[in-house]
Order: sequence, then C-alpha cells, then structure tokens
Amino acid sequence: MSVKEEILSVKLYGRQKLGKTEPLLLGGLDNNTSSLGFEEMSIGLLGRGRAGGPAGVFAVRVFFLLNAVVVARSLRMPSRSRGYTSPDLRQLDFLLHPSVYDRRQTPTADTGEATRVDIEFYIRSFSSVNPVDMDYSVDVSLRQRWAEARLNNTLRRPIDTHDPMVVKLLWKPEVYFPNAKHGDFQYVTVPNVLVRIQPNGTILYILRMKLTFSCMMDLSTFPLDHQTCSMEVASFAKTTRELYLNWYHDNPVKLYRQLHLLQFDVNFVAATNCSHSFLAGNYSCLQAVFHLQRNLAYHLVQSYLPSSLIVVVSWVSFWLDADAVASRVILGVTTLFTVCSESAAFGNKLSTVSYVKALDVWMGSCTVFVFLAMVEFTLVNYIGRHRRRLLFRSSAEGQEKLEARERSDSIRSTAVGTPEMAGNTPLDAGDSGAAGTGGSASVLRESPNTEKSAEGNVEVPLAWLNEAERAKRIDRNSRVVFPLLFLVFNLGYWVYYQALR
Repeated sequence: MSVKEEILSVKLYGRQKLGKTEPLLLGGLDNNTSSLGFEEMSIGLLGRGRAGGPAGVFAVRVFFLLNAVVVARSLRMPSRSRGYTSPDLRQLDFLLHPSVYDRRQTPTADTGEATRVDIEFYIRSFSSVNPVDMDYSVDVSLRQRWAEARLNNTLRRPIDTHDPMVVKLLWKPEVYFPNAKHGDFQYVTVPNVLVRIQPNGTILYILRMKLTFSCMMDLSTFPLDHQTCSMEVASFAKTTRELYLNWYHDNPVKLYRQLHLLQFDVNFVAATNCSHSFLAGNYSCLQAVFHLQRNLAYHLVQSYLPSSLIVVVSWVSFWLDADAVASRVILGVTTLFTVCSESAAFGNKLSTVSYVKALDVWMGSCTVFVFLAMVEFTLVNYIGRHRRRLLFRSSAEGQEKLEARERSDSIRSTAVGTPEMAGNTPLDAGDSGAAGTGGSASVLRESPNTEKSAEGNVEVPLAWLNEAERAKRIDRNSRVVFPLLFLVFNLGYWVYYQALR
C-alpha cells in the first residue's frame, strides 16, 4: 500500500468513527484550506515512520494526532446558512455533490422530456418612456420555478440561501432578454439573488436586475398617443426539446402597487407567447406587453395652451388702427417668431421620424393662423396707402387747374386796366365767385360723398373715397372670422385624434 493510500484510509476511518462519511460542500474538511497543510505534513511524517526507528514511531503518532485535530475542527466549524440545523446542511451537501448531481444536465434529461420553467415578473419601478431613444427602463425581479427531482429530499422546511457557491452548483435555466439594450444586476448591499429549495425538490430562483428595453413607438398621434412596449424572455441555448418556458398562473406580471409613471398610465399588461423558430431549432419565448396611454395634462400646459394664447395675441392687431403700422408689424412678427420657436423646441425633444405627428399639425396650424393675421394687416395697410396716394394725386390735379385759371385771370385784368379797377367789374366779381366756388370745390372733393367738383372739371371716383371704410370693414370682419375658424379647427382636431386614441 502506498503512502497516500494509507493516509486516505486513516482519514476515512476517522470520519466513519465520527459519523462524517459524506464530503462537506458548505463547510467542513474539504473546504478548509488549512487541511492541505496538515495533509502534506502527514505525508512527510508517515514517510519517516516507514523508515523505522524511534523517530519513525514518534512520527506515526504525530500523524494520527494531526488527523484527529483536523476531523475535530471540521465538526466544530459553523455552517454558512444560519437558521438551519446541521442535518439539513449535511443532506444538502450530499445532494449537491458532483458525484451525485450534474449541473450541466437538465432535471428531466433522464426521462427525455423538456423541463418546464414557470416565469414570473415583479416590476418594482418603471422609468419614463423615452421617445428620443425609443426605450424604457425597469427594475424587475425575475422569478423562475422548476421541479428538480434530483433534489427531492427529506428536509423539514424549505432552504433559503443566497450563497454564490450553492447557486453555482445548481442547474439553472439559460434564459436571456432578446429586446434588452443593456442590463445590470443589483449588488446593493449584497447580490440580490435568492434560491429556495422546497422539500419536494421544487426550486425558486429569484434575480433582481435593472434592464433597459427597446420600444418601437408610433408617434403619429403624439402627444395623444397610446404606446405598446414589450419585455421578452427566451431560452438562449436549449431548444423546446429540452426546455420550454411557461407563465406562472394567470397573473404572472405584477406591478408595485405604488408604481407611477411620469407621463403614462398603465392600462393593462398582457402575458403572451413569442416562441421563435431558427435554423438551429425552436426556442421558447415569453412576452409581457405593457399598454401605455400618455397623460395629456403635461402637454396641455406646456404645448397647447401657450400656442393658443400666442394665436389669440396675434388677433389684437385687428383692434389697432390701420395707420399704426409699427405696432401691428412688431406684434405680428413677434407672435410669428414665438410660435415657430416653440414648435422647434418641441421637435427637438422627439425622435426624428418620417411622418407628421399630431403635435406638428397643431403647431403648424397655429403658425398659419398667426401668418394669416399678418397677411390681413398687409392687405389693410395696402388699401389705406392706396387711398392716400389717390387723394393726393386728385388734389394735385385740381390745384394745377386753379393755378392755370388764376394766371388767365391776371392776364385779362392787365388788358382792362389796373387790378383795382378790374376787381370792381362785374366780370371780376363773377370770376371771384368762380374762384370762391373753386375753393369750395376743393373742399367738396375731399368729402367721401362727392364724386365731382362744383365746376365739373375735377373728377374724384367714389371708390377712392371709400377705401378707408373698406379697410376698417376688413378689420371688423377679421375680429369674428379668425376666432370662428380657430374654434372650428379645434373641434375637428380634438374629435379626430380622440377618436384615434
């Protein structure tokens, strides 16, 4: 018999005497690093004892003494899982020993059937849905249950442990999240992992993670939209021949009762199946679909109400005088720039898409209403300036005719005599009356009710004199037409998009 065989026989004999025939995995001799030093020392001492002589006998005695100390220390070593008696731990050590339990093999591999794993989600937090990156983040606890016949033991109660060594020794379903962008395990303050082994061998495996999932959104009705985001979990390496996933009971996706989203309300959650077929085979997949409806209160205050007030402010120019050019221009340009800036600001907060959103329709319509108010002012201003230009032209023509008559009168008075005498003749009196009449004709010509002068020589079209009244009439009509059109647009907009919602 070799030296090592003798040592192993002595150690085995000592364990049998002390009732420790099975190896220890959660604590004991096999996991005690200091036992390696004792074994090396024992081999050396036993080698000296085989050499013979008094020194050899002493070495053999020391060898047996050291082995007895090692066995005694292994019996006094505290267990890693507190709260359970040593028989439970010894039984678990025996069940998880590599010679008895192979973690590479599925629990039902011997029967040729697929292992059924029940899945359950517990959503602790649901971060705001991001329309720019098209994703959302959740703090989720993944709960997996399966029957492990190889661990069907005689425990008095379930064993709960988060020991990484125990978790590593168990067979676990190889699942992943197909639509996850990235994820992290929770390690505060300890790794958030729990394994519960029932007396009948059923295993509950809980992992807490923070995951970010992609969510392809349809923003055509934004912000009156309804989004559908999913969370998928699937088998990574095992096909449906070896592993298939199943939802746990009727309500497998549970939400924290105080869970509130910033801009959305969770209408309901649907648990569906999403198994995939690939060239390598069929893979089991489960999908939790969240139906979210956007809360409109934020956008009513931040988008719709300010833009509506800007449109109303642009209507103030209808009550200003047509000659107040500077005031009306400043008001129109300011409101137009404001509504355009607001539209661009909200566009930067969303992802660039190739279709028109509901918010784009609203902001574009508000921009059109403000622009039409400026067009109305341009028309009124043009009519007013055209009237003044025509009146000035007609007044200039009448003035030229009066000056020509005065020159002809001065020539006739020179031919008759002195200006004083000429002024006393009846002809001069008539001319003076004519001149006076011509002066009154100038006054009458400026009256809006006069079409010709008293002499009938200077004609002023009546339409020229009614231009001011026409401009005022346009302003008065705009005060009614613009609000009425905006009200009709609001009715059509909200009825249409609420029906789509």
